[in-house]
Amino acid sequence: MLPFCDRVVSVARKDVAPVWTRSFPIAKEPTTLGQHLKKKRFLAGVRQSEAAVKLGISARTLSLWECDRIYPSWAFQPGLIAYLGYDPFTDPTLGSPKRNEP
Repeated sequence: MLPFCDRVVSVARKDVAPVWTRSFPIAKEPTTLGQHLKKKRFLAGVRQSEAAVKLGISARTLSLWECDRIYPSWAFQPGLIAYLGYDPFTDPTLGSPKRNEP
């Protein structure tokens, strides 16, 4: 008979992306601010709620930004630049500055 062991060894695997990040497509070349935010979040392996806390906004607001349903106001520009590590607002592919007001 084989001996049995009651011990379980668990090691975190850094080389495998979390399951929740493998099911959503990410743009390789982001063309909108929302795609830039989503790509940064997925590459960092961070959930929306965690990224929202870092940005000082609600998870719902971040979701709307990532889906390009609303555009962040200019007051959030410095925080977004710090979070992304670059300035997406100077990217000519994003077009002219947008606003939420009609």
